[in-house]
Amino acid sequence: MSKRSAVERSESKAMRPFFAIWTGQAFSLLGSSLVQFALVWWLTKVTGSATVLATAAMMALLPRVFIGPVAGALVDRWNRRSVMIIADGLIALAIVVLAVLFALDAVQIWHVYVVMFIRAVCAAFHWPAMQASTSLMVEEKHLSRVAGLNQALEGLASVAAPPLGALLLEAVSMQATLVVDVATAVMAIGPLLFVRVPQPARADSADG
Repeated sequence: MSKRSAVERSESKAMRPFFAIWTGQAFSLLGSSLVQFALVWWLTKVTGSATVLATAAMMALLPRVFIGPVAGALVDRWNRRSVMIIADGLIALAIVVLAVLFALDAVQIWHVYVVMFIRAVCAAFHWPAMQASTSLMVEEKHLSRVAGLNQALEGLASVAAPPLGALLLEAVSMQATLVVDVATAVMAIGPLLFVRVPQPARADSADG
């Protein structure tokens, strides 16, 4: 019994870095999804234009369509920890600029387009970097559980973000809503500064 307890404690300790990274990234994904819908909701209320919504949808989706197929290969060549930090940091920076524009009442529709495009480009690299990194931080026997957690997180973000984003935008100002994205990005970056993220063995280095 004592040996089993010792093994369980050892496994629990080994999983702490994974949960630190995964939890921060989970908050970041949820915050980004919430704010993304809030931006779409704002465009709907302000313009009521189908053309504007279609353009916003293209800004949010096209980068993933064109970058997504090559993002995974590039992430495997780059430092995944740096990719996640840079992606979260750029998203937070873009949102801060947009929040300032809202506060100054100087925001234009094209500003929202640019921010949505930047977010989509960063997300195209961020998600594969997160999935690949967290899978290397656990033992092989836990990989199916990690995959399930990632799928559940994607599903939760898709289901919860629309009502929460609309509710938050109705309750507070847009700039206050945008702060959520910045705060969750900081929560994601924080653990990455202190927790080591393993890199996969490079095939070319192994051959050498």
